[in-house]
Amino acid sequence: MSSGILKANDLSEIKEILASEQASMMIERDVYWPKWDSPWWYFLLLEETDRLGDVPVPTFKELLVCADRQYLHIFPIREEDAPHNVNGFTEVLCFCFLGSLMRLASKVDFDVFAWLPWAKDWVKRYQLPDGGYNCDEAVYTGSGKSSLISTTVMLEGMLAYVKYTGNYDEFGKSIEKAVSYLLKHHIFMSAKGEPIPETSFDKILFPRFYEFDFSRGLEVVLDFVLQTGKKVRRTNMEKAIGLLKQKIESGIDHSEKTWLSEEKTVSYLIESPILFKEMANIPLVMKKLNSSAANPFVLERLKNIQKKLDQAMANQQLV
Repeated sequence: MSSGILKANDLSEIKEILASEQASMMIERDVYWPKWDSPWWYFLLLEETDRLGDVPVPTFKELLVCADRQYLHIFPIREEDAPHNVNGFTEVLCFCFLGSLMRLASKVDFDVFAWLPWAKDWVKRYQLPDGGYNCDEAVYTGSGKSSLISTTVMLEGMLAYVKYTGNYDEFGKSIEKAVSYLLKHHIFMSAKGEPIPETSFDKILFPRFYEFDFSRGLEVVLDFVLQTGKKVRRTNMEKAIGLLKQKIESGIDHSEKTWLSEEKTVSYLIESPILFKEMANIPLVMKKLNSSAANPFVLERLKNIQKKLDQAMANQQLV
C-alpha cells in the first residue's frame, strides 16, 4: 500500500517533499487520501505552522486541477443524485475539504473558483436552514442539523475568500448565517448551552486539520467581527472566552488529545481504493506535534486569539 511514502521528520523537509515527483503522482491519483501522509495534509500542516511560504505553487496548482477532475460536481443528497458507480469517499467533495481549500487557496493567491467553478454555488445551495453545513448527506433529507466543524471550516473558507476577492456581498448572507449558527450553539456546545455528549471540544487540539475545539470556533467568530466591522452578542461567547482564559493562564503548550492516532484511512493497492482497513500513517513531524510534548504553536495561537478578542472588545463589537 502507498501509505507512508511521503515521510517528513521535520517541518523544514515538507517544502522539498511537496515539490517531489512522488507528491505529484499521489495528487494525480487522489487529492485527499490517504491520511496523514498525502500532500493535502502537508499543505494544511504548513498553514497551521505558519509556513505558507513553503507551499510549492506548481504542486498546489496541480492539486486544484486534479480536484476539478476527481470530484462529482454536486453534493449528492439522494441516491439518484449520483451515478451508481461513484465512490462516496473518493469522488464526493466534502464541506471540510471545500472550506479548507477556499481558505488555503486564498492565502496562497489562488481564486479557488477559477479552478472549481462548479463548487461556487455550493456555498448557498447546500447551506442548511439552521445556517450551517454538514458533510453527512443524510441530514439533508433527515434531521437537517448542521455540524460545528463543517460549519466552522466553511466559515473560515468564506471569510478568507471574500477577503481575497474584496467582495463581501458575494457570500455575506451565508457568512452571517454561519456565524449565527455558532453563536446559537455557544461556539462549541448544544443549542441549549450544554456539552455535546461524546465530544471533547473543550480540549485544545494540534494540529487540527478537520477537527474542532472551542478555540477554533471562537477565533472564526472574532475573525468575522474584525474583518467586517460588525457587532455580535457576547452572551453566547462567554463559556468559550472563559475557557480561553483558563488555557492561557495554565500555559498549555501542547495538544490535549493525540487524535491523529485514532484515525483509519482510505488507502490504495495499485489504483484501487481500500476503505478504512488500516490505520492512518502519522509522519514523524505530525506525531511530534500531536503529542504531550511542548511545541511553539499552541500557546502562541491561543495568545493570538486573545489579541483578537481584546481588539474586538476595544472596538465595542461584542455587545
